[in-house]
Amino acid sequence: MHTEEQHIPILIAGGALVGLSTSLFLAWHGVPSLVVEKHPEPARLPRARGYNARTMELFRAIGLEETIRAAQSPTAANHGMIRTSSLASEEMVVLDEGASPDLSALTPTTGTVIGQDTLEPILIEQARKLGSDIRFSTELISFEQNETGVSALLRDRTNGREWRVRADYLIAADGNRSRIREALGIKTQGPGTIAYMTDIAFEADLSDVLRGRNVYLYYISNPALPDGQGGVMPLDNQRRWSFGTPIHPERGERREDMTDERCIAQIRIAVGVPDLDVKILPAYPWDAVKVGMWEQAARAAERYQQGRVFLVGDAAHAVLPSGGLGAGTGIQDAFNLAWKLALVHSGKAGSALLRTYEEERLPIGNLTVEQTRQRYFYRTGTGESRMIDTDELVFGYRYRSAAIITEGAAEQTALTQPPATLNGEPGTRIPNLYVERDGKAVSTIDLCAGKWSLLVGEQGEIWKEAAQQVDLPLQVCMIGKEWKDVAGRFGEAYGVEATGAVLVRPDLFVAWRTCSAEHDPSGQLARAVKRILCLNQ
Repeated sequence: MHTEEQHIPILIAGGALVGLSTSLFLAWHGVPSLVVEKHPEPARLPRARGYNARTMELFRAIGLEETIRAAQSPTAANHGMIRTSSLASEEMVVLDEGASPDLSALTPTTGTVIGQDTLEPILIEQARKLGSDIRFSTELISFEQNETGVSALLRDRTNGREWRVRADYLIAADGNRSRIREALGIKTQGPGTIAYMTDIAFEADLSDVLRGRNVYLYYISNPALPDGQGGVMPLDNQRRWSFGTPIHPERGERREDMTDERCIAQIRIAVGVPDLDVKILPAYPWDAVKVGMWEQAARAAERYQQGRVFLVGDAAHAVLPSGGLGAGTGIQDAFNLAWKLALVHSGKAGSALLRTYEEERLPIGNLTVEQTRQRYFYRTGTGESRMIDTDELVFGYRYRSAAIITEGAAEQTALTQPPATLNGEPGTRIPNLYVERDGKAVSTIDLCAGKWSLLVGEQGEIWKEAAQQVDLPLQVCMIGKEWKDVAGRFGEAYGVEATGAVLVRPDLFVAWRTCSAEHDPSGQLARAVKRILCLNQ
């Protein structure tokens, strides 16, 4: 074992979607990280597939949206979900969770469908281009932390070599059964494991039973299947599909016992064709067992931070599969934490800013865990459901933390609101408004994404000088003067007068606003920035 410690700013344990996204966002901010992943390569199964528009806003902010869309699944244009007894049968229920078919009033982008097995290599390539060190077949053996950093023991699983690294911070992206979370003694709450599901990729011609339908997901309620439940999802809208049904390890059932014959029998029941020609495809390149197995769980960590260790993704909140909320919530964790770590790493923010990661993301994680449970009940027909609209869940949540200068009784305001009612209030995502410059229309979402921005009214020239006095790369955009207010709604939409200002964070949430300029706008802005960056703590 090498005893000399290698120093790195950030160590990330877990090299799947959320760990890779965290490394990528950090690298985009200029902060190097080391990602260690125990598996030898990414999985071949698509696993997470759907990414909502809010998640795509974040990839769009770092210039990765076009690359992702170019590789998206052929099923990206599919719409809707149904519950049925088999694909050959008539629909029992057409499922509707309140998502708007047209989001153009809320965002300049849209969600997409891309398999995790396709997205992860894109994230790896881009993160490495920006300086991330990503190592597969490498696992975190142990760690300890003190006031100045985290010491970790790593092992190369190909040759058994062990070595130590010293990191300023450790990020646990090691999944639902996080060993790091357990080592820290952080408890979880919630119902826990709902079910274990098989994950079976297969090839078959289903054109006759689909009858021209291009549905995103088919929930199968059929007593001939285990627990009467199953699911079929198209992978290429032609011959490749994914099928899953409950499996019970607690009864001694194993994925190793899922022979091709057994899988084919279940698939034929779900499809409704007794003699369907089916070919089972392998799940993992390193595993002789073709069938994957994953845990459907609903649990949330009681804390997201302990000292210099942070939980992200499934390590912080395991959610049931529902509309891209699992991967998307984890990726939004990563974005939130990355810009804060970058500011602290550069010395522009106080370390107390990192506490706002938990303050902001933990309530959203808890909300998402519960709302995906409600969607699970609704989709499977296994219980009464109490859902809020998907648009409200995706775009309408609010943050409360030391990194937000709240107004009025914001602490007593509901955690979510319909996105059409967003009005520039601190703690909420900015409204989507189109402005124009040099004949080019730009959404305020694109104008501000990934950057610190000060949106000011048409008489807000004085804010330009004020912005130069703060130690923060802050772009000032005069709406109504330098940028044409296309709809003439900036003041109304953002709640400011012609001399007012709205400070927008890189994640598109409002940190502070003032209806109008006071006698000392430079001091006013400097005090706000100092407070938001926790420089007075």
